[in-house]
Amino acid sequence: MAERTDIIGQALFALTRLAVRQRGRELSLTAVSTLATLERTGPRRLTDLAVNEGVTQPSMTAVVTQLEDLGFAERRRAPGDGRVVLVAVTRAGTQYLRSMRCAGASVFAALIDKLCKEDVAALSAALPALHHLLDLAGEAETGAMRSPEGGSKPGQRTDPPPQKGPGPEAPSNWR
Repeated sequence: MAERTDIIGQALFALTRLAVRQRGRELSLTAVSTLATLERTGPRRLTDLAVNEGVTQPSMTAVVTQLEDLGFAERRRAPGDGRVVLVAVTRAGTQYLRSMRCAGASVFAALIDKLCKEDVAALSAALPALHHLLDLAGEAETGAMRSPEGGSKPGQRTDPPPQKGPGPEAPSNWR
């Protein structure tokens, strides 16, 4: 069973690489990930974003400045404490993410259109399991909620730390 899950994981990883390669190059992967984090979790401190993305605070400042220059993010004062600055996604940032996701989905749709009916049916049958995987990934993020002191804090989410290295390689015939 473990070998089969490894093979499935490798196939999903290879497909992820395809989607990343087909995306636009206007923004770095860190910038896109930061924007998606802001969309998913709401406004965050710059230091939290840096920790979440595994980059230094000066690097995250540069990323946020780029996102601001493009109109995709904005800095705001925290409602409860005017000394705290939060970074938030803008409507344009949300629209950018939506268009990027649609473009990525169209890459897969074009490939699926090349499959035989049986393969399309198999993918359709796998949809509930794929949605469950997405739910589990969301639960893992929710379970990783921590305050700066290390305890849980309601309403505050911290994404899992980024994985080091390139990750598992898929067999060459999946690239």
